[in-house]
Amino acid sequence: MNAIASGLKQAVRERPWVWGGTLTGFVVVYYLGLLATMLVRFGNIPNYVTVYNWPRNVWHILTSTPSLSDAVGIVSEEWLLEIGYMNYDYGNGISEWAMNVIPPKLFIILIVAALVASFVVLLMRPKKSACAAGPRTNAVAASVSGGAALVGLSSATLSWVVCCATPTWVVSLAMMGMSTSLALWLEPLGDVMTVGGFLLLVIPVCLLARRRTVPAGDGSATFSTQTA
Repeated sequence: MNAIASGLKQAVRERPWVWGGTLTGFVVVYYLGLLATMLVRFGNIPNYVTVYNWPRNVWHILTSTPSLSDAVGIVSEEWLLEIGYMNYDYGNGISEWAMNVIPPKLFIILIVAALVASFVVLLMRPKKSACAAGPRTNAVAASVSGGAALVGLSSATLSWVVCCATPTWVVSLAMMGMSTSLALWLEPLGDVMTVGGFLLLVIPVCLLARRRTVPAGDGSATFSTQTA
């Protein structure tokens, strides 16, 4: 465990800007991608943005809900930001679709982004010393990509009026053509997808970080990003 932490710390320290830029870029691209999905699917330009006072709302929920377990469940669904399309064909308007930013889901995406950024800097050749060759690049890249895709899909916070405006990942499936009833039936699998995705992300990062602490010539060739 110490070797993994040491290898990861070394890789991040050598390229902090690459790590930070990848983390930030991943989060921005993820939410822009969700918004682009809605634009392509419905062809409507978003016409409203609502920023919620998340800290105040959370405090109000915690102080006014008798059961702590109920309060935690409500807080986990509290919105921070909403961008969507308001349809005014029905009087005062109804939110036809929206992309929501929910802090607990945002935190999960930040963890995914940190793991992807760590993977990127671990793939780069060490600046100060050589180390043993890492696992096959194609295999670990496929694992990280698949893991990020699974967690990203299960953490999607899109809402659609057809799906009762519930901002969950199954709305994405419904918008891609899956029947609404089948998509809602699959909703409980979201936690399984999240856990599986994180395993696919964490294992390659740990392998690469551990390899970085193994000196070159210790039973294998030096580290190379061209391994295939």
